[in-house]
Amino acid sequence: APYHNPPLYYIKADDPDLPAFYFDPVINPISAFRTQRADAGRGGGAEDAEASLWEEDEDFYLVDEFEPLLAYTPLYTDHTAPGISLYWAPRPFNLRQGPTRRAIDVPLVNSWFMERCPPQHPVKVRVSYQKLLKCWVLNELHRKRPKALNKKYLFRALKATKFFQSTELDWVEVGLQVCRQGYNMLNLLIHRKNLNYLHLDYNFNLKPVKTLTTKERKKSRFGNAFHLTREILRLTKLIVDSMVQYRLGNVDAFQLSDGLQYTFAHVGQLTGMYRYKYRLMRQIRMCKDIKHLIYYRFNT
Repeated sequence: APYHNPPLYYIKADDPDLPAFYFDPVINPISAFRTQRADAGRGGGAEDAEASLWEEDEDFYLVDEFEPLLAYTPLYTDHTAPGISLYWAPRPFNLRQGPTRRAIDVPLVNSWFMERCPPQHPVKVRVSYQKLLKCWVLNELHRKRPKALNKKYLFRALKATKFFQSTELDWVEVGLQVCRQGYNMLNLLIHRKNLNYLHLDYNFNLKPVKTLTTKERKKSRFGNAFHLTREILRLTKLIVDSMVQYRLGNVDAFQLSDGLQYTFAHVGQLTGMYRYKYRLMRQIRMCKDIKHLIYYRFNT
């Protein structure tokens, strides 16, 4: 990549009603007092200078029927401004050839934290910009070129035997199956220890059905692996339930995306998985940084 790129003077128009080509004063502001001072320095005004130009005798005259080329061709159409914005769109939307990318794989906010954070934002937002940029730089530095491996595909090997079959499922249906099977698995572990006084509800909350004695409390303790699995399944059920409500038509796509964004931005409040594996706080803090990035991009 070149070390230095020429300056880019394209400014994306925030107002869709603006014409495709218009003078943006941000690029090259011409101060009014400077033009007035220049006119005053020349003695007369700009009108006098223009009048003196037209008073000179000229041998060259244009006929009245003269018209410039493409006079009847419009300068821009309804598709000009979207075309210009598409040309300057972030990668990979500006590419006309090459490998295709799924919309779900295109990072939408990656370029935001690479820009300079506005100084009027609070300190927590500026720190979030720094942390996200630092994490991205570290990942780029530690990224290695992929090795040429003779890759073994487990699913293909299993499919070649007579013991396994393959089928296709909608991923929401798969999510419902995961929640159901996870619930059954945790229930089996509970009843394997004969803990009939503990109840696991469908939201993966584990609660006693009566006041426990000291002996029962000691017997009903589970390890971190059990509780971490329970909290992960709780987060999975939140996401799957959101998608189910969308498929049923109870919420629209905007409510779904807002709910999913809220879920991932508030994992620490909605679940308690950090209690059983504290290293997860890294990902929880990163989700919070992305929340700051998005909220202060649109809510200011």
